[in-house]
Amino acid sequence: MTQGDQQQGKQQEGQQPSPLQLLGRALTDIRKVQNLLELQYPDQGDAIKMQREAGDLVWNEIQRMQQQQQSQQ
Repeated sequence: MTQGDQQQGKQQEGQQPSPLQLLGRALTDIRKVQNLLELQYPDQGDAIKMQREAGDLVWNEIQRMQQQQQSQQ
């Protein structure tokens, strides 16, 4: 769990999820599917590659947004 994840977890119940939280959930699901593909269908190289690329894109956006938030504080 990264520092950003811990900060997000401290938000009060009932609030709308932040874009970072939504991206985090998306990344978690992408990684779960990627792991399933790698374990159960290792011959699906193209699908695994697309999952990796999608996960990397989401992760890079999360990092960028967290850096922006920190620089604004």
